[in-house]
Amino acid sequence: MNQTTLIPDTIELIEQFILASENIDTLKIEELLDEDGAYEIEDETLEVNETSKPEFLKWYTTKLKTTKITDVIYDQCIGCSFGKNIVILNHGTFPIIPQEFTDKTKAGLMLDSHNGKIHRIQFCFSFLKTENKAVCECVGEELVKYIKKGFSEEEAVVMYDANPNSQYSYITKKINDNFC
Repeated sequence: MNQTTLIPDTIELIEQFILASENIDTLKIEELLDEDGAYEIEDETLEVNETSKPEFLKWYTTKLKTTKITDVIYDQCIGCSFGKNIVILNHGTFPIIPQEFTDKTKAGLMLDSHNGKIHRIQFCFSFLKTENKAVCECVGEELVKYIKKGFSEEEAVVMYDANPNSQYSYITKKINDNFC
C-alpha cells in the first residue's frame, strides 16, 4: 500500500503559524519555516532587514513574549506581491508599528510557502479589504473634527494629544509628541 504525504498549502501553513504565534509555540513556528527562507525583521535602529531563519525566530520570539495576539485579520496584498495572502495582527500593530508620521497605520505579514514550508515572510502595507491610511491622514481627520466644532488648530492639537481614547494615540504618542 502506497502512503501519500500531503503537503500543506499556504493557507494551512498561515493558520498553523498564527495558532503557534498565539500560543507562543516557538518549536512549531521553527518547524513551519524553511531553513533557507528569507524573513524580514525590524532591527534595533527600526530598519527593516531580510534575515535568516534563526535571526527571525529570535526576533519574533521576543516580540511574542512581550505582546499578546488579540486580533487576526486575513487579507490580500494589492502592492508588490499582488494577491498574496496577508495576515494583519492586533489591528496591524504587531509585530511592528509605524515609526514615521507619514508611515501607514497598519503593517501585515505576507507569508509565502514552497514545498510545505513558509519560505518568505515580509511586511506588507497595501491591503485589499483593510483600509490603511498614513498616520498623518488619520490624525488630520481627528483634528478636523475638533476644528469643525469651532476650536482653533492649536486647540485641536492639544485636545487630540490629551485624549487617551483617540483612535491613533498608540502611534502618535510614540512617534512624536509635537506632530503639527
